[in-house]
Amino acid sequence: MDIPGSKGRTSDEGVPRIRNIHPSQLSYGATSSGHQDSYYDEEAPTGLTRSITGGSFSDRLGSFVTSYSRTSMNFMAENLSVPHSSSLEDYMSSYSGYRRLSNDGQQSILTRYETTKSNSSHFERPSIYFSQLDQVLSRQSTMADVQSLLAAHNEDASSTTMAPLAPVKKSSFAQSTFNSINILMGIGIIALPMGFKCAGWVIGMSVFVFCLGLTNYTAKLLAQCLDKDPDSRTYGDLGALTFGVHGRIGITLLFITELITSSVALVVLLGDGIDALFPGFSVEQIRLISFFILTPMLFLPVRHLSYTSLLGIISAFSILGVVVVDGVSKQDAPGSLLTPADTSLWPVDWMKVPLSFGLIMAAFAGGAVFPTVYRDMANPKQYGTMVNYSYLATAIIYFGVATSGYLMFGSQTMQEITQNLVTIPEYNQALNRLAVWLIAMNPIAKYGLTLNPVNLTWQLWLYRTPKMEQFCQDHAWVEPSVSVIGKMMVSAGIILLAWIIPGFDKIMGLLGAFFSFVISGIFPLVCHLYLFGDSLSPWTKLIDYILLIISVIMATSGTIVSFL
Repeated sequence: MDIPGSKGRTSDEGVPRIRNIHPSQLSYGATSSGHQDSYYDEEAPTGLTRSITGGSFSDRLGSFVTSYSRTSMNFMAENLSVPHSSSLEDYMSSYSGYRRLSNDGQQSILTRYETTKSNSSHFERPSIYFSQLDQVLSRQSTMADVQSLLAAHNEDASSTTMAPLAPVKKSSFAQSTFNSINILMGIGIIALPMGFKCAGWVIGMSVFVFCLGLTNYTAKLLAQCLDKDPDSRTYGDLGALTFGVHGRIGITLLFITELITSSVALVVLLGDGIDALFPGFSVEQIRLISFFILTPMLFLPVRHLSYTSLLGIISAFSILGVVVVDGVSKQDAPGSLLTPADTSLWPVDWMKVPLSFGLIMAAFAGGAVFPTVYRDMANPKQYGTMVNYSYLATAIIYFGVATSGYLMFGSQTMQEITQNLVTIPEYNQALNRLAVWLIAMNPIAKYGLTLNPVNLTWQLWLYRTPKMEQFCQDHAWVEPSVSVIGKMMVSAGIILLAWIIPGFDKIMGLLGAFFSFVISGIFPLVCHLYLFGDSLSPWTKLIDYILLIISVIMATSGTIVSFL
């Protein structure tokens, strides 16, 4: 199966032209608006974009969105395990730019590459591989897609006339900050007031500060761990460095399980939005409607889905704005910031305190993407500052929503703050419905992105054997048919899980207590302690162990409560 346009067509610059690739995915050339693309210099002291010709506001905005799109696709490709295949293995062994990471029979789609430096610009080989990444991830991608792409580059590598190498496309400091904020600001924001309700002010604020500080600290630890082995790029690489063969497999299984759980949360959130906007449907009808709305998202290209990433930041800011406007527009409780509702300094029900661990920590999920953000930065030396700015912006929005929501509704705070807003008739209903619409649009925007690695994983494993690959080549209808049916079955399974576990607070509690604590807290601490060992100072080692013990206790108790 050939990748369309992968060979035989070149631009004026001699770089193969790829069909259906957004101009932002090309490492060299002109943007869709006709302006020359910008490039990034790792040597630059600020790490900011040095634009060749400048551009309009839409061009600048587009560069931010496409930077996030590239980061999203790289993250999926780097953390997706490809099963062992003889043709893949032969190619990998024949091309020196790629090397195996471990002997576990698996490797990521984005394997290691060697870089060379010419003058002040950095170049990568083969650059077109990264340009075609969107093609592999945006269609009914299977093992045959990956093999065809690699085979095409094998021909290029053995050819005596190589195309000019293209500058590496990297993200500026501002773009990396935007990507990080967009990653951190998820749907967990609407459950934060519920987290404060379960914990009370004292414990709620303590947990909030702890989760904020923990994930900020571990995000920086990840960069240190990656620098231990310059070839490491992903959580999977760190898992292999720390735990060996089984580390990579464990990380992959953890990611897949987290993505499935996140997809269930998206379905529940969409269902709650439908119920709020169009009341009168039963749970079964809402789940069926959700299936028909969300399933088509699995067939859209990743590059298109990534453009909807702006909804994350827009909805987060809008929720804060709506909550504050509603709160100051009403004089009496409940639902007023001028006359706050009755709140509790300490938990009313101590058995629900562990649930708050997950609800609050879920808002700070996204640590798994920070290795990709770090490797994508034009100036990695600014990574620590970038993380601080990202967490500062996120903390302000999160803290504003959490405290305002709890002050306004107190003991009546619901699992989603948007559910409270629609119950107050004195509010500006048009404004509140806009906020609910934005929240409801988030699942539609993120459902395809979230399940893409899951679908690509089962396809890669299904077509791993030579006999299956040959059968698909002999019968062209098999592969697309199986892909369509398989994706619909995966979506149906997610909808079924959302029907069995309808509570948004329980799902978010599980996501935060187990997955967020393990991925964003426990794993980076264990990795740091293992890779650096005796080289750490006693004070640093003590901090790591204290944070690790607290994280394990909170993760364990929160996970147990989320199942009760």
